[in-house]
Amino acid sequence: MFEFIRKHLKLVMIIFFPLVILAFVFVGVDASMLTQRSPVVARVAGTDITQNQWDQVHRQMADQARRNNPEVSAQLLDSPEQKYAVLERIVRDEVYRVAMQDKHYLVSDAELARTLQSDPDIAALRSADGRLDVNAYREWVASRYGMTPESFEQGMRYQLGLQQVIGTVQDASITTPRQAVATIDAAYQRREVQLAQFLPAHYTDRVAVTEAQLQAFYQQNTARFQRPEEVDVQYVLLTLDSVAASVDVSEAELRQYYESNRQSYTRRPEQRRVRHILVSTTTDMSTDERDAARQKALGLREQLVQNPGQFAEIAKTQSQDTGSSAAGGDLGLMARGAMVPAFDDALFRLEKDAISEVVATEYGFHIIQVTDIQAADIPAFEEISEQIGKDVRNSQARNQFIEAAEQLRNLAHEQPDSLEPAATALNLPIQTAQGITRNASADTEPSGNIPAALLNPLVLEELFSSKLLEDQYNSEAIDIGNNQIVAARIVQHRPARVLPLEEVQAQNQELFVTQEAARLAREAGAQALQAWQNAPETAAEQLQNPVVVSRLDSQGLDTQTIARIMQIPQDRLPAFEGIEQGSQGYLLVKTNRVVQEAETGAEAQAWMQQLRQADYAQALALAETEAYYETLKQAYKVQIRVPQP
Repeated sequence: MFEFIRKHLKLVMIIFFPLVILAFVFVGVDASMLTQRSPVVARVAGTDITQNQWDQVHRQMADQARRNNPEVSAQLLDSPEQKYAVLERIVRDEVYRVAMQDKHYLVSDAELARTLQSDPDIAALRSADGRLDVNAYREWVASRYGMTPESFEQGMRYQLGLQQVIGTVQDASITTPRQAVATIDAAYQRREVQLAQFLPAHYTDRVAVTEAQLQAFYQQNTARFQRPEEVDVQYVLLTLDSVAASVDVSEAELRQYYESNRQSYTRRPEQRRVRHILVSTTTDMSTDERDAARQKALGLREQLVQNPGQFAEIAKTQSQDTGSSAAGGDLGLMARGAMVPAFDDALFRLEKDAISEVVATEYGFHIIQVTDIQAADIPAFEEISEQIGKDVRNSQARNQFIEAAEQLRNLAHEQPDSLEPAATALNLPIQTAQGITRNASADTEPSGNIPAALLNPLVLEELFSSKLLEDQYNSEAIDIGNNQIVAARIVQHRPARVLPLEEVQAQNQELFVTQEAARLAREAGAQALQAWQNAPETAAEQLQNPVVVSRLDSQGLDTQTIARIMQIPQDRLPAFEGIEQGSQGYLLVKTNRVVQEAETGAEAQAWMQQLRQADYAQALALAETEAYYETLKQAYKVQIRVPQP
């Protein structure tokens, strides 16, 4: 039936298209059909976290890291491990946000204000009369955090709410000096050891090799010689950058855009030097008292209209703003937003030297005069033409990218036998990649032979679907994030198979020799252990020089070996320990003694005890917090749908 539909596609469309239109008329159109959906990468309490959200947060955190440390490697910031860590951070933040809502933890504006005021850097931005320099505050937030004040304060509100969620758990962690000593001393304790290594490389020339042994080894280890299922593909990749490169903008368009958006390129906003006279009011005043205050302000304004030169003198004697009256009412330079809205609106409507009407605010009645106006610093078109060009091209490219993405989706679906129509229509090259496996990833393909776009889990899932493997149709146009969309088709499919012995003879022999050499090394090590335990003095010549190791300083030894060394009871020292290391042979360790701390005074010993107890308390609080977080994850049904690298 499907073959019939493919061959008679036009006829089927003629029959069914009117029915589809009628369905939309009577049922309606789901809004989600008209929007581009980004793949869901995680879910918390029924709320989806999408690929686009993940990409955006990753970019923001990477940019912040580069600002804080310009030397940091871009390869490190964009590594799969670092990007997955960002996703885990997003999930954790969402879990805690849901917990705040669920448990009704609220952060009041007053609490947020107290927290901000306690920051000495923010406190330093206040003038002598206690007012916050809004422009300096905005610049401080931008330079330190790369945020707007609104975003910064939202983050602070989240942190205060978070402390309510996990603070109780952390504060409930109770520790004692005895617990701290028993636990932390195990990490601090140091032991002197001597090593003797029995490496496979020293025994390879002792391995006897026969054809029968190699044949038997091959039969027992066919899994090592299995080539996984592979596909060779053709694909087209649509990116925002490729679309932007084709956008051509004339200078006239750039100038028109500049004139319409001049304010967005402001380097310094308009500032006005202002002075005022305040007749103050309080919330407990009666109506008559407020009317009297208003009338006083109206009378003062009338005097100033008659003689504006008296403003400073009247402000000194009549203004009830103790912070500015001594300076003749001078408040200094101000940008928009520095004062309450009513004052701000009146201030920026005034002409220079004009006297305002009486302005009512929660502080009382103001009479305002602008003594100087510093125009906004907006660069000329020629100064920023390159930036404007980039902005305009990006804006147009985004619109064209959305249209091109929809066109790619339609063509890949409507003409499933070839990518040529989509490539031709969108002027995209058809690219090829070979030897892609189901479990391919950026970690398993470090050589870069397979492009990153095809290593996306969503793309791999589609490539190895029956639709592409059996029918060899085009894939859907897949949004892989970072403004990239890929469509692919399979050119050749190679099922998984075991390579014959003839093809892997050299590799088979190498593996066999390595395995046998490791066995001989382990046997030699075990024999040496028994001999040295019986006659310790015979070990001296083969042991390396003593080194001091601990859990905090392993001297290159693996965790398992360090654990074996540290677990030997002190009353058994010195003692020999043999450790099999698989394909790495055998390690023989002589643990001589526990290295005691240098003698210190009573005060220093007390300080070390406090330090260790603090370390233990911090570790216990962290463990309690992690356990509570795991409980919240289960309660809110957390799903992370991206494999951990």
